[in-house]
Amino acid sequence: MGLKLEVQSQQAYAGVAKKAPMVFIHGSYHAAWCWSEHWFDYFASRGHDCYALSCRGQGRSDVPEGVSVAATLEEHADDVTAFCASLDVPPVLVGHSFGGLVAQRVMCQQNPPSLAALALVASVPPTGNGPMVGRFLRRSPIASIKITYAFIAGAFKTNAALCRECFFSNDLSETTLLKHMGQIAESCNVRLLDLKALDNVLPIPAPKQGSAPVCVLGGRDDFVVDVEGLEETANWGRTSPIVMEDTAHDLMLDTRWEKAAGALDGWMATNVGA
Repeated sequence: MGLKLEVQSQQAYAGVAKKAPMVFIHGSYHAAWCWSEHWFDYFASRGHDCYALSCRGQGRSDVPEGVSVAATLEEHADDVTAFCASLDVPPVLVGHSFGGLVAQRVMCQQNPPSLAALALVASVPPTGNGPMVGRFLRRSPIASIKITYAFIAGAFKTNAALCRECFFSNDLSETTLLKHMGQIAESCNVRLLDLKALDNVLPIPAPKQGSAPVCVLGGRDDFVVDVEGLEETANWGRTSPIVMEDTAHDLMLDTRWEKAAGALDGWMATNVGA
Protein backbone atom coordinates (compact mmCIF):
# COMPACT_ATOMS: atom_id res chain seq x y z
CA MET A 1 0.00 0.00 0.00
CA GLY A 2 1.36 3.43 -0.94
CA LEU A 3 1.90 6.31 1.41
CA LYS A 4 -1.06 8.61 1.92
CA LEU A 5 -0.36 12.31 1.51
CA GLU A 6 -2.31 15.10 3.17
CA VAL A 7 -4.11 17.27 0.62
CA GLN A 8 -5.83 20.48 1.66
CA SER A 9 -8.13 22.05 -0.89
CA GLN A 10 -10.50 24.92 -1.54
CA GLN A 11 -12.72 25.16 -4.57
CA ALA A 12 -13.04 28.31 -6.65
CA TYR A 13 -15.79 30.66 -5.56
CA ALA A 14 -19.18 30.07 -7.17
CA GLY A 15 -20.05 32.62 -9.81
CA VAL A 16 -16.42 33.46 -10.59
CA ALA A 17 -15.01 32.64 -14.05
CA LYS A 18 -13.07 29.39 -13.70
CA LYS A 19 -9.31 29.53 -14.23
CA ALA A 20 -6.50 26.96 -14.09
CA PRO A 21 -6.28 25.03 -10.80
CA MET A 22 -3.29 25.67 -8.57
CA VAL A 23 -1.18 23.04 -6.81
CA PHE A 24 1.03 24.27 -3.96
CA ILE A 25 4.18 22.55 -2.62
CA HIS A 26 5.73 23.66 0.68
CA GLY A 27 9.37 23.77 1.72
CA SER A 28 11.30 22.42 4.72
CA TYR A 29 9.63 22.60 8.16
CA HIS A 30 6.30 23.55 6.59
CA ALA A 31 3.25 21.65 5.33
CA ALA A 32 0.02 22.24 3.39
CA TRP A 33 -1.27 24.64 6.06
CA CYS A 34 1.11 27.41 4.97
CA TRP A 35 -0.87 27.89 1.75
CA SER A 36 -4.39 27.59 3.17
CA GLU A 37 -3.75 30.39 5.68
CA HIS A 38 -4.12 33.25 3.15
CA TRP A 39 -3.49 32.25 -0.44
CA PHE A 40 -6.26 29.67 -0.79
CA ASP A 41 -8.98 32.23 -0.21
CA TYR A 42 -7.23 34.84 -2.33
CA PHE A 43 -6.89 32.63 -5.39
CA ALA A 44 -10.20 30.78 -4.93
CA SER A 45 -11.92 34.17 -5.04
CA ARG A 46 -10.29 34.68 -8.44
CA GLY A 47 -11.52 31.43 -9.95
CA HIS A 48 -8.79 28.91 -9.07
CA ASP A 49 -9.40 25.53 -7.44
CA CYS A 50 -6.57 25.31 -4.90
CA TYR A 51 -4.75 22.19 -3.68
CA ALA A 52 -1.82 22.01 -1.25
CA LEU A 53 0.10 18.79 -0.62
CA SER A 54 2.06 17.91 2.49
CA CYS A 55 5.10 15.98 1.30
CA ARG A 56 5.97 12.57 2.73
CA GLY A 57 6.71 12.73 6.43
CA GLN A 58 5.45 16.32 6.73
CA GLY A 59 2.24 17.65 8.22
CA ARG A 60 -0.41 14.93 8.34
CA SER A 61 1.11 12.86 5.54
CA ASP A 62 2.30 9.33 6.21
CA VAL A 63 5.84 8.91 7.48
CA PRO A 64 7.86 6.25 5.62
CA GLU A 65 8.94 3.47 7.97
CA GLY A 66 12.51 3.21 9.18
CA VAL A 67 13.85 6.41 7.60
CA SER A 68 15.40 9.63 8.89
CA VAL A 69 14.73 11.47 5.62
CA ALA A 70 11.26 11.59 4.08
CA ALA A 71 12.26 10.89 0.47
CA THR A 72 14.63 11.71 -2.35
CA LEU A 73 14.05 14.70 -4.58
CA GLU A 74 12.87 12.33 -7.33
CA GLU A 75 10.39 10.60 -5.01
CA HIS A 76 8.87 13.91 -3.93
CA ALA A 77 8.69 14.96 -7.58
CA ASP A 78 6.99 11.67 -8.49
CA ASP A 79 4.33 12.30 -5.83
CA VAL A 80 3.64 15.79 -7.15
CA THR A 81 3.67 14.60 -10.76
CA ALA A 82 1.08 11.93 -9.99
CA PHE A 83 -1.19 14.44 -8.26
CA CYS A 84 -0.94 17.00 -11.08
CA ALA A 85 -1.63 14.29 -13.66
CA SER A 86 -4.79 13.28 -11.74
CA LEU A 87 -6.41 16.66 -12.36
CA ASP A 88 -8.71 17.21 -15.32
CA VAL A 89 -7.04 20.51 -16.25
CA PRO A 90 -3.29 21.32 -16.31
CA PRO A 91 -2.54 23.27 -13.12
CA VAL A 92 -0.28 26.11 -12.15
CA LEU A 93 2.35 24.39 -9.97
CA VAL A 94 3.61 26.62 -7.14
CA GLY A 95 6.67 25.64 -5.08
CA HIS A 96 8.19 27.43 -2.09
CA SER A 97 11.81 27.11 -0.92
CA PHE A 98 12.84 23.43 -1.24
CA GLY A 99 9.34 22.81 -2.59
CA GLY A 100 10.45 25.01 -5.47
CA LEU A 101 13.32 22.61 -6.15
CA VAL A 102 10.81 19.74 -6.16
CA ALA A 103 8.65 21.72 -8.60
CA GLN A 104 11.62 22.33 -10.89
CA ARG A 105 12.29 18.59 -10.89
CA VAL A 106 8.63 17.93 -11.78
CA MET A 107 8.88 20.13 -14.86
CA CYS A 108 12.05 18.33 -15.96
CA GLN A 109 10.82 14.77 -15.42
CA GLN A 110 11.22 12.41 -18.34
CA ASN A 111 7.44 12.34 -18.60
CA PRO A 112 6.34 15.59 -16.93
CA PRO A 113 2.69 16.36 -16.26
CA SER A 114 0.97 19.02 -18.35
CA LEU A 115 1.31 22.34 -16.53
CA ALA A 116 -0.32 25.67 -17.23
CA ALA A 117 2.63 27.41 -15.54
CA LEU A 118 5.32 26.98 -12.89
CA ALA A 119 5.63 29.53 -10.07
CA LEU A 120 8.75 29.39 -7.92
CA VAL A 121 8.30 31.34 -4.68
CA ALA A 122 11.49 32.08 -2.69
CA SER A 123 12.73 28.89 -4.33
CA VAL A 124 16.02 27.13 -3.81
CA PRO A 125 17.88 27.61 -7.13
CA PRO A 126 18.50 24.72 -9.56
CA THR A 127 22.07 24.29 -8.27
CA GLY A 128 20.85 23.93 -4.68
CA ASN A 129 21.57 26.12 -1.68
CA GLY A 130 25.37 25.65 -1.62
CA PRO A 131 26.27 28.79 -3.59
CA MET A 132 23.87 30.88 -1.48
CA VAL A 133 25.40 29.56 1.76
CA GLY A 134 28.81 30.55 0.40
CA ARG A 135 27.60 34.07 -0.36
CA PHE A 136 26.03 34.44 3.09
CA LEU A 137 29.27 33.22 4.65
CA ARG A 138 31.31 35.86 2.82
CA ARG A 139 28.85 38.65 3.63
CA SER A 140 28.19 37.76 7.25
CA PRO A 141 29.88 34.74 8.85
CA ILE A 142 27.76 35.04 11.99
CA ALA A 143 24.50 35.18 10.06
CA SER A 144 25.57 32.22 7.94
CA ILE A 145 26.40 30.11 10.98
CA LYS A 146 23.10 31.13 12.56
CA ILE A 147 20.96 30.08 9.58
CA THR A 148 22.87 26.80 9.16
CA TYR A 149 22.34 25.98 12.83
CA ALA A 150 18.68 26.98 12.62
CA PHE A 151 17.90 24.58 9.78
CA ILE A 152 20.05 21.66 10.95
CA ALA A 153 18.79 21.81 14.54
CA GLY A 154 15.32 23.17 13.79
CA ALA A 155 16.05 25.85 16.39
CA PHE A 156 13.31 28.14 15.04
CA LYS A 157 10.74 25.71 16.46
CA THR A 158 11.37 27.10 19.95
CA ASN A 159 13.31 30.34 19.42
CA ALA A 160 10.89 33.07 18.32
CA ALA A 161 13.62 35.56 17.40
CA LEU A 162 15.35 33.01 15.17
CA CYS A 163 12.03 31.97 13.63
CA ARG A 164 11.36 35.60 12.71
CA GLU A 165 14.85 36.06 11.33
CA CYS A 166 14.59 32.98 9.10
CA PHE A 167 11.05 33.31 7.84
CA PHE A 168 9.28 36.57 8.68
CA SER A 169 9.54 40.36 8.61
CA ASN A 170 10.17 42.50 11.66
CA ASP A 171 6.68 44.01 11.49
CA LEU A 172 4.82 40.68 11.72
CA SER A 173 2.96 40.74 15.02
CA GLU A 174 4.34 38.66 17.88
CA THR A 175 1.01 36.86 18.19
CA THR A 176 1.05 35.78 14.55
CA LEU A 177 4.74 34.86 14.77
CA LEU A 178 4.12 32.55 17.73
CA LYS A 179 1.16 30.98 15.95
CA HIS A 180 3.27 30.16 12.89
CA MET A 181 6.19 29.02 15.03
CA GLY A 182 3.87 26.45 16.60
CA GLN A 183 2.68 25.30 13.17
CA ILE A 184 6.27 25.01 11.96
CA ALA A 185 7.22 22.99 15.05
CA GLU A 186 4.50 20.44 14.26
CA SER A 187 5.15 20.20 10.50
CA CYS A 188 8.33 18.16 10.17
CA ASN A 189 8.15 14.54 11.34
CA VAL A 190 11.35 13.60 9.47
CA ARG A 191 13.70 15.72 7.38
CA LEU A 192 12.28 16.60 3.97
CA LEU A 193 15.49 15.93 1.99
CA ASP A 194 19.04 14.69 2.43
CA LEU A 195 21.08 17.72 1.40
CA LYS A 196 24.24 15.67 0.75
CA ALA A 197 22.36 13.31 -1.57
CA LEU A 198 21.10 16.31 -3.53
CA ASP A 199 24.60 16.89 -4.88
CA ASN A 200 24.19 13.77 -7.01
CA VAL A 201 21.09 15.04 -8.82
CA LEU A 202 21.85 18.76 -9.15
CA PRO A 203 21.76 21.01 -11.02
CA ILE A 204 18.21 20.61 -12.28
CA PRO A 205 18.34 20.63 -16.11
CA ALA A 206 16.83 23.66 -17.77
CA PRO A 207 13.25 23.26 -18.99
CA LYS A 208 12.80 22.33 -22.62
CA GLN A 209 11.87 24.97 -25.15
CA GLY A 210 8.10 25.22 -25.28
CA SER A 211 7.64 24.23 -21.62
CA ALA A 212 5.12 26.04 -19.45
CA PRO A 213 6.00 29.65 -18.55
CA VAL A 214 7.90 30.21 -15.31
CA CYS A 215 7.34 32.88 -12.67
CA VAL A 216 10.08 33.55 -10.09
CA LEU A 217 8.98 35.52 -7.04
CA GLY A 218 10.91 36.37 -3.88
CA GLY A 219 11.57 38.91 -1.15
CA ARG A 220 14.48 41.29 -0.94
CA ASP A 221 14.68 40.79 2.84
CA ASP A 222 14.77 36.99 2.58
CA PHE A 223 17.28 35.55 5.07
CA VAL A 224 17.28 32.16 3.30
CA VAL A 225 17.17 32.82 -0.47
CA ASP A 226 19.02 35.92 -1.63
CA VAL A 227 18.35 38.03 -4.73
CA GLU A 228 21.26 36.36 -6.55
CA GLY A 229 19.50 33.05 -5.92
CA LEU A 230 16.29 34.43 -7.41
CA GLU A 231 18.23 35.64 -10.44
CA GLU A 232 19.80 32.20 -10.92
CA THR A 233 16.38 30.55 -10.80
CA ALA A 234 14.94 33.13 -13.18
CA ASN A 235 17.79 32.50 -15.63
CA TRP A 236 16.95 28.77 -15.44
CA GLY A 237 13.33 29.56 -16.26
CA ARG A 238 14.22 32.06 -19.02
CA THR A 239 12.47 34.89 -17.22
CA SER A 240 13.12 37.83 -14.89
CA PRO A 241 12.52 37.65 -11.14
CA ILE A 242 9.82 39.59 -9.34
CA VAL A 243 11.48 40.92 -6.16
CA MET A 244 9.13 42.10 -3.41
CA GLU A 245 10.44 44.90 -1.21
CA ASP A 246 10.36 44.58 2.60
CA THR A 247 9.39 40.90 2.33
CA ALA A 248 10.92 37.85 4.00
CA HIS A 249 11.15 34.14 3.10
CA ASP A 250 7.57 33.06 3.85
CA LEU A 251 5.90 35.32 1.30
CA MET A 252 2.55 33.51 1.63
CA LEU A 253 2.44 34.11 5.41
CA ASP A 254 4.45 37.30 5.88
CA THR A 255 3.08 40.78 6.51
CA ARG A 256 2.78 41.55 2.80
CA TRP A 257 1.31 38.18 1.76
CA GLU A 258 -1.46 39.92 -0.19
CA LYS A 259 0.98 41.96 -2.28
CA ALA A 260 2.93 38.79 -3.05
CA ALA A 261 -0.26 36.97 -4.06
CA GLY A 262 -1.22 39.98 -6.18
CA ALA A 263 2.13 39.90 -7.95
CA LEU A 264 1.63 36.22 -8.85
CA ASP A 265 -1.99 36.89 -9.84
CA GLY A 266 -0.91 39.71 -12.13
CA TRP A 267 1.75 37.53 -13.71
CA MET A 268 -0.78 34.74 -14.32
CA ALA A 269 -3.24 37.18 -15.89
CA THR A 270 -0.62 37.92 -18.55
CA ASN A 271 1.01 34.51 -18.93
CA VAL A 272 -1.65 31.86 -18.18
CA GLY A 273 -4.85 31.18 -20.10
CA ALA A 274 -8.11 30.50 -18.30
